[in-house]
Amino acid sequence: MLRYLTGFIVIFAACLGLQTVALRLSGGKTLKSESNYFSSVARIQTETQGDPKVMLLGSSITGRLGDRAEKIEGVANLGCDGGSAMVTLRAMDEGILPAAPVMIIEANTLAYELEHRGREIGTAIRSDWFKVGLKAPNLGATARPTAFAYSWLMARKAEGGVASGSEVLPITSKPRVLDPATLPALDEKSTALVGEMAGILSRLKRKGSEISIVMLPGVPKDFPRKEIAVALACKSGVPWWDLTEGLPENAVAFTDGLHLDAPGAQKVMNTLRAQLIPP
Repeated sequence: MLRYLTGFIVIFAACLGLQTVALRLSGGKTLKSESNYFSSVARIQTETQGDPKVMLLGSSITGRLGDRAEKIEGVANLGCDGGSAMVTLRAMDEGILPAAPVMIIEANTLAYELEHRGREIGTAIRSDWFKVGLKAPNLGATARPTAFAYSWLMARKAEGGVASGSEVLPITSKPRVLDPATLPALDEKSTALVGEMAGILSRLKRKGSEISIVMLPGVPKDFPRKEIAVALACKSGVPWWDLTEGLPENAVAFTDGLHLDAPGAQKVMNTLRAQLIPP
């Protein structure tokens, strides 16, 4: 029995060693896993490390910016595939995740919280496994064998890797604080959600975070309740910036009608850097 146990320990240690080496070779994180769930958990576990100065919170629309645009030092991407910024905002409010000095919140999908989208990822963030992965990345979602495999395949399929360059979106709009008197009328559930979100933003601001709500290119035709995002900006008093306002048709391109391609993602990141991301 002891011999079998010793053999198991040796094999486990060898596998853990190989996993650690593979993670180091991949730069400390993988890009993709076999599902949006594991990809999002891995992204949140790794991107919150190292005391980032700026955090991007949102859905896969935000998440793809990190995959396709040139990395900006000190900027963490916490895009939650299938969910919204509320998944990570709640975890920050509860002290599970750290908050950055600058927070940029994707407006596009805030209303998804009415349908509890991203609930599974929110549950994972509160699990012991997630907390272990924060302290030991080689035991987290980013170091799963399937994550290495899928990241390798994605790298093979990528043409030219991420984008680079200095071109910004051809728009003239700027971040602005909305007049509270323009708060749109909402139903009871939406009003409660906006109230909860505004409370979280208020507490994060008191702790020192500078927050903006940004509408990114990539608004589906069945856009889910834009008035909820506008109402949050009105009620919370944080700056609102609509990057689709005055955006010429075909100024950016999408891979699937919703997620920006690499050049479009780079333009968005350059635009955010020019106004909201400190040097």
